[in-house]
Amino acid sequence: MRRGAYGALLAMGWLALSGCDSGPQILGWEGADTALPQPLPWFGGPRYYGQWPRGFPDDPSFFPIGVWMQNPANAARHRAVGVNHYVGLWQGPTEEQMTDMVAAGMPVVCEQAGVWQAHLDNATIHGWLNADAPDNAQENPDGSYAPCILPSVTQARYREMATADPTRPVTLMLGQGVATPDWVGRGECTGQTEDYPLYARAADVLVNYTYPLNNDRPLELVATGIENLNRYAGYTKPIMADLEASNINGTVRPTPHQLRAEVWMSLIHGAAGVQYFCHQIEPNFSETDCLDDPPTAAALTQLNAQLVELAPVLNTQSFGLAPTSSNPDVPIHAVLKKSGAERYVFAVSMADAATNASFSLTGIGTASSVEVIGEGRNLMPANGAFEDAFEGYGVHLYRLR
Repeated sequence: MRRGAYGALLAMGWLALSGCDSGPQILGWEGADTALPQPLPWFGGPRYYGQWPRGFPDDPSFFPIGVWMQNPANAARHRAVGVNHYVGLWQGPTEEQMTDMVAAGMPVVCEQAGVWQAHLDNATIHGWLNADAPDNAQENPDGSYAPCILPSVTQARYREMATADPTRPVTLMLGQGVATPDWVGRGECTGQTEDYPLYARAADVLVNYTYPLNNDRPLELVATGIENLNRYAGYTKPIMADLEASNINGTVRPTPHQLRAEVWMSLIHGAAGVQYFCHQIEPNFSETDCLDDPPTAAALTQLNAQLVELAPVLNTQSFGLAPTSSNPDVPIHAVLKKSGAERYVFAVSMADAATNASFSLTGIGTASSVEVIGEGRNLMPANGAFEDAFEGYGVHLYRLR
């Protein structure tokens, strides 16, 4: 069974966390025995954002759901599907863009460029964008490529931005090399994984994108990217998953099932928020492709509504679980969370094939029934465990009663 970094964390039994916490918070599982699940390393949750008075809310009911580089004129459409902030403004911010963003009530993470200095007191700006994929080969105006931007350059830029405005966090986006070290898009920097811990120092919030469907790669690569970037950052900073939500090159569009899988793979493997890439680049350009396709727009609406509903749960410490799978080629990855007195298990199939999974209640406590959230059904535990069937890349979310 393929374990990866996720399985390694469970095997190592993490007992010390990085970030805002001084140490592990072992939650009191009511009715649990002494064999508690292991806490997974964590940046500390929403209170992390309390360092910046003009940054993201530190309210546990807020969960970051962003969209990449969109026209402010479309903010109302994005808000309608559950997006709560923009990341990037094309060749901005401009006065017109800021006027539209304020009118739409849509927060933004943008560059310190354009008219940014005139808007330092504008509450619509929730953060600053350092760079998009400095780890990739950089395209020149003539179509040739220069090497990646050195981590030291991104670190210097981060210091400049934080000095210019210490009231908002700085975000950095990193590309496919995080998940795929041999990805040729890094040019001369291909294989230099030692760069990534240095890039991780160049921001307060980190974003990873892989777009596996568009690049004909396994869907579970999104989880690898989140795992790796958390590790590169020492589990001290929030990692956002930038996910493909459109038919980028006119060759493949994520189905609603695949989109849901990418979201929950990311969250179960440590993402602190999501953002969507909604553009179609070829054969015809459209920046709102994800909204213009009705099934995708409906899937985003449903997904994001569930993220908002579960925000107080998602914003808590994760504990590692190791469910068993009837198909050894189909690992089921899962985390345990607690919000108030309620216990939750979030699980995802890490392969495109069916299996049955068994979840032990050891260390979690007793449960008379298990609600499968959003599916209108309940499971009955037996012999200290509950079982469920998973289709390929299936996701099930459980509330223990």
